[in-house]
Amino acid sequence: MADPLDRPEYSFSPGPPPEASRFLKNKGLRPSFGFEDVEPEEHAVAFAVAKVMEVDLLEAMQTEILRALDEGLPLATFQKSWRANPRLAEWWGKREMTDPLTGEVKLVQLGSPRRLRTIYNANIRSARAAGQWERIERTKAAFPYLEYRTGPSEQHRPHHLAKAGTILPIDSPFWDDWMPPNGWGCKCWVRQVTKAEATRRGVSPEPDVPDRVVPNERTGDTRFIPLGIDPGWQRNPGKLRLQHMDMLLREKIENLPEAARKVALRDIATSWRVMRILRDGAPGKAPVAMLEPALTERLGARTSLIDVSSATIEKQRGRHPELTPEDYARLVDLLEKGKAIAQSETHLAFVEPASDLPWVAVLKRTLDGREVFLVSLYKSSSMRYISRLIERGEIWRE
Repeated sequence: MADPLDRPEYSFSPGPPPEASRFLKNKGLRPSFGFEDVEPEEHAVAFAVAKVMEVDLLEAMQTEILRALDEGLPLATFQKSWRANPRLAEWWGKREMTDPLTGEVKLVQLGSPRRLRTIYNANIRSARAAGQWERIERTKAAFPYLEYRTGPSEQHRPHHLAKAGTILPIDSPFWDDWMPPNGWGCKCWVRQVTKAEATRRGVSPEPDVPDRVVPNERTGDTRFIPLGIDPGWQRNPGKLRLQHMDMLLREKIENLPEAARKVALRDIATSWRVMRILRDGAPGKAPVAMLEPALTERLGARTSLIDVSSATIEKQRGRHPELTPEDYARLVDLLEKGKAIAQSETHLAFVEPASDLPWVAVLKRTLDGREVFLVSLYKSSSMRYISRLIERGEIWRE
């Protein structure tokens, strides 16, 4: 009998799930000796497989799983493709490895049919769930509730079965922990519900879920984990990615080499996060560009990152309705090559060089200098206006 995971329509729309693909593809690589070495918060942003310490091997694994996700490959095809990959085929059977935590040499299990099934199920189910959470956040105005559903397993875990039929608002803290999957092999899922249906069927009271203390035998730490959830599965990875995206982007961008930073900034400017703000009017802010250090210092800013906010986008739509989300990707080149003109102590404009009708970007730092925002982006319709802009300002960079 085919694994229900191979039939995505049982809880997800058929076809390649782009949000799930982005979730998996954008993960960093995290070498680890044991599953316990990686915290749930890290699993939301890092790809890790126990007993894989080489980055190139992790990258090959991530690529293979991503292909299975994007192409909808069933488990049997995934396993065959994995074994046909020379680099992945090396990671097979039992082998002696040194535990980096203790220095002890141990005989460990690497690849096996059972491990490939676990890797396949865990990564694809969690990626689809994270992608679903992005869609949930995007559509919660129309479908503001979630219903917990059990999957097609013949036997259900008692604590999961007890949650079946629970209907709660999307913003309920219950979903911080209980957004499935909630353990190894868990096939539970959620269904979005309208307010009318939730009212008709009855919104559930907030469940009183007791915690249990689970020690991490490798690190010595202890965790409080809701009863019924397997250790390592107690956080909502999709929600974590949304909550911490700004922080993660800032940390990564500021530590990237210059060439890689430019590519990353272009990617971010056209990413789903920025698209939600530019196209869908989602509240919040997202980084779209970066100032060079000399201009950052001269502007009196305490950060080089430039954000765009939903409030600015709303104004831009009224003044420059012709702008497309892709136009914001040009900021990287405009800030690097354009003429920099200080309009005031807090405002800095950039004008595209050598163009009859140049692009103009205007930045504003907050009074405390902690943030810098893009407040305007447009293509000038008059060189006379550009001349006045230059005359009234102080040129910081030709």
